[in-house]
Amino acid sequence: MARAGGLAAATAHPGLPRLLGAQVPADFADWLDFVAVGALLAFTWQQGPMAFALLAAAMGLPYVLIGPLAGALTDRADLKRVLVFSNLGRAAATFAAAFAPNATVLLLIVFARGCADAFYTPAKQAAIQALVPAQDLMAANGISHAINQTSKVAGPALGGLLLLFLAPQEILLANAAVSLLAAAMLLGLGRRLRSTMPSHEPRSLFGDVREGLAEFRHKPALLAGLALMAMGYFFLFLYDALIPLLTLALRYDESVFGLAVAAAGGGGVLASLAVGAWGARCNPFVLMGLGYLISGPLAIGLGVAPGAAFDLPWLAYIGIFAVLGAATAAVVVPFRTIIQMEATPERIARVTSTCEAVTVSVMLVAPFIGAAVAALYSVGAAFIAGGLALTLLAMAAFLVVRRLGNMHP
Repeated sequence: MARAGGLAAATAHPGLPRLLGAQVPADFADWLDFVAVGALLAFTWQQGPMAFALLAAAMGLPYVLIGPLAGALTDRADLKRVLVFSNLGRAAATFAAAFAPNATVLLLIVFARGCADAFYTPAKQAAIQALVPAQDLMAANGISHAINQTSKVAGPALGGLLLLFLAPQEILLANAAVSLLAAAMLLGLGRRLRSTMPSHEPRSLFGDVREGLAEFRHKPALLAGLALMAMGYFFLFLYDALIPLLTLALRYDESVFGLAVAAAGGGGVLASLAVGAWGARCNPFVLMGLGYLISGPLAIGLGVAPGAAFDLPWLAYIGIFAVLGAATAAVVVPFRTIIQMEATPERIARVTSTCEAVTVSVMLVAPFIGAAVAALYSVGAAFIAGGLALTLLAMAAFLVVRRLGNMHP
């Protein structure tokens, strides 16, 4: 068995540096216009809460409605073409958004952009699997997730800064160019990213989707990983959207909330790189369990804090979110590695799309349940409920380790 070589060894594989390099503008483009779209809705067109609820749906539903079919089509296609054309599609949609005459049209364009993005994620995961040997998958996914987390912090921050000098529509035009840059970088990838090219024999697209679902029936580790990830996201998003209200309940101001969000992103970046560097020595289910075991008690502590007899120092509050961000990365990076280790190359895009559809569905539903818990009891109650469930989920992850045994690249 080859030994994992860490981050440097992973990036030495031909094609991976270019793929990850193109991910920087690709992921950045996902978040740079987030502030611009929000500014258009809130300040230009004076839209209310319903518009922002519809925005969340427009961003998430493509992965649920289009994702499985996009995965099936990606498994049939040349990965380089999918990567390039998905970024071109995102560029075209972002360009169109700059000329949207009203909120309704803008939301439809956001949905269309999400449809293009539904092709990019499974193609990227398939490309990593094709370019990197098993022993370096954890490192490659660690770098990829670190890029993603960095873009989540830096993209909106830069978007907010640009709003001081540019109109929202001008930011959207600039962001379209960022997606074009990603597409141009991906043109340099090798022509064949798969060991065997997809079959061109006529077959049913929905039959391909069913074949992708069959991977979960035949691969216990794959099914267990998806179950742990989906439940983890559900319990996490019971309270994630309530962080601003918790910050208010603890009598902190907006600056502390902003620092807490930035700290969570920073913790995620550092942990992604750490898991990538050293995580290949561990069973990925152990890492997922540890992530939940850290997240659960911390979420419970945050839920108890508003009613505690002592005040939680604001620095400690920010530090907790840095650790929570790190713990989340310790779950996500191993899960992506499990997908690439278990899914066959002919079906990995379908498997990835199915996982995206399930986790996004959970992310769309859980905040409403968390809001109901907060309305009936308190904001802290949602954190306590989510934290207790995450702690129990950690135990479930360790039971999976006992059931499946050692699982190393």
